[in-house]
Amino acid sequence: MKVAVLLVSISLLNPLFAKVSPLPEGSWTDHGLNAAQQNAIRFAFQRGINEQFIPGGSLMIIHEGEVIMKEGFGLADLESKKPFHPDAPCRIASLTKPHTATMLAILADQGKLSFTDPVSKYIPAFKDMKVRGKSDKAKPITLAQCLSHTAGFASNDQLKAGEFTLNWDGSLKEVVEELATHALFYEPATQYGYGRLGYMTAARVAEIATGKRYETIMDELLFKPIGATASNFDYESRIEEIPTPYVRSKNGLVIRTGEREGTVINPGGSLITNMDGVARLLMLHRNRGKVDGREIVSPEVLKQMYVSQPGRGKATYGFGFNIMKQRADGSSRRIQHTGAAGTIGIVDFDLDLIVIVFTQVPQIQTNQWRGPLLKTIFETFEG
Repeated sequence: MKVAVLLVSISLLNPLFAKVSPLPEGSWTDHGLNAAQQNAIRFAFQRGINEQFIPGGSLMIIHEGEVIMKEGFGLADLESKKPFHPDAPCRIASLTKPHTATMLAILADQGKLSFTDPVSKYIPAFKDMKVRGKSDKAKPITLAQCLSHTAGFASNDQLKAGEFTLNWDGSLKEVVEELATHALFYEPATQYGYGRLGYMTAARVAEIATGKRYETIMDELLFKPIGATASNFDYESRIEEIPTPYVRSKNGLVIRTGEREGTVINPGGSLITNMDGVARLLMLHRNRGKVDGREIVSPEVLKQMYVSQPGRGKATYGFGFNIMKQRADGSSRRIQHTGAAGTIGIVDFDLDLIVIVFTQVPQIQTNQWRGPLLKTIFETFEG
């Protein structure tokens, strides 16, 4: 009996062992909306299929904490005619970044690290970094800069252009240690260069701070506590479940190949999950760090993620989120992140609205469809 009581007590106190409730559901009409508005959104989504932007995709809308729309559209695979199911796991690409940044926020809240910590505190090899073309030491790189793409590392564009390369085969430890032997492209906190390297570095710091592998930290601190049971990094075992990736060409939609680069995990882009998994992350932010009334991370720490960081320029980026709209006092009203694979997750705090769109066609090729779709959705709720 004592053992049973002890286990119950542990489950109540430790979010890792606590059972998480299903996502709350509500009806479209109970939220003051009508069928014509919902059909307009469906029409806007279907347009992407009709005009061959995408073969299919899925959409989730959460309003005032309740899922009021969750639907799949079109096909997951053109050859087999397999439908695109709303629970299909997908490669979410850079939508991984807010997951990783939230995990770092949890560690910061636990006192295991701080956003202002220099990376060299955990990885001494970063202590003597220099900027290309300069002889003096660079300013210390911080975790905040790693999470906001302002650390001075090569951007994704520079990697694609062949201006910088690493051996991507190996552990996170090995790749990040090699990264520390290269000069920075610019002084930290002076420019913005969107890419994966800052997130790889931050994830390695998390490994050192906890003594655990990145995947384990994500599972124990984030996925299990928020109930994201479909979230993991096991691409190979789930490849049959994942909708086929396509790319638009002059001959229509063709299967996209040759995407994976090396064996190292990418904490800024390797996550596999479904819309429910992303919804649970965004609901954690909507609920100010709580799940079923249990605090996973303090709202004060989460707010730091929504602050635009120095070096970003005109547009704004915090820790793991683009800051799309701000209030008069400078606080964030709407945050979001996209994934190059064709995903997006949005939280509008003032509208109390979460929008998630999944496709597996590169976002850069679908903007002409996705923009009008999102416009239709937000106009519905803005009145």
